[in-house]
Amino acid sequence: MAVVACGMKKITCSDLGGPESCEVEFRGDTPDDVVKNCQDHIMEEVDKGDSDHQDAVENMQGLSPEEQQEKYAEYMEICADAFKRD
Repeated sequence: MAVVACGMKKITCSDLGGPESCEVEFRGDTPDDVVKNCQDHIMEEVDKGDSDHQDAVENMQGLSPEEQQEKYAEYMEICADAFKRD
């Protein structure tokens, strides 16, 4: 399972829509940074031909614009909550 680091907090990549097989760690000073870093990583992996990351992109693209916004807000909330934890 991939791990995404929000400051000192941990979030799995799958929590942010990436494949569970990815073990890349992300760092960021804000929830926005972490989500952006995850998005950038996913697109880099797609460009390299990684099918698991491509599936994650296709899953997001298969959602309506409203559903995509809801997913993005969910990912932002996951990261924001991690920054709030002690």
